[in-house]
Amino acid sequence: MMAGGGAAHADARVLFRIGLEPLSLNPSDDMPLLGGHVSDAVTAYNAASAAYNRLHGYSAGSAMASAPIDRTALGLHTTLVTFAPGFEIGGRYAMFRFEALVGVSDHVRAIGAGVYPLDLALPLPGGTITPYLLAGGTLRWLDRSDTDGETGGLVTVRAAVGARIRRHVSVELGVGLFMFGGIYNGAELDSMTHYDPRGNAPLPPPDRAVSGGEQSGMIDVSVGVAL
Repeated sequence: MMAGGGAAHADARVLFRIGLEPLSLNPSDDMPLLGGHVSDAVTAYNAASAAYNRLHGYSAGSAMASAPIDRTALGLHTTLVTFAPGFEIGGRYAMFRFEALVGVSDHVRAIGAGVYPLDLALPLPGGTITPYLLAGGTLRWLDRSDTDGETGGLVTVRAAVGARIRRHVSVELGVGLFMFGGIYNGAELDSMTHYDPRGNAPLPPPDRAVSGGEQSGMIDVSVGVAL
């Protein structure tokens, strides 16, 4: 009897991606974790706004009056530039990807990791271009760069399609199928709740107390290199 066999071979490579993520997280009152803070912030801001207008003699609709808000004023809208060093390990057609994530914008930072257990490739004849599909998720810590004392996070379920060119350069188009997160600052909310309308001190910006929400269908784009 003759027997033959071969050992499975797994390749590993280091990756680095840079991409753009347009966040547009919109809140609702019944959101887990954030919903109660959103309602509190709207109530506190509108009470402070009414007290300010009343003390200074501004009527509703006056150009000098402070206008009331609703929860839409507490969304988180920014574009992150995201740096993603990581690695892939697996075979010719299926791999596993892990990435560290560092995102920055004009006022928000996002630091965390992404895990993609599904990373499927279909090399084209000639081997120059390899289309791929991946699916997984990310978990990140969020904070603002213009205030201190906040806590926050962002969870994303993400899928992407892309193409590797000669195995060293990639172009990737992703979609955030579902995103949930935000930033909460208890000290800012307390300051707004106890706002003193006397004097000329402006009302605290409400989105510094809480901002965030949910988002579906966010499109991101990135380019990468592999070693």
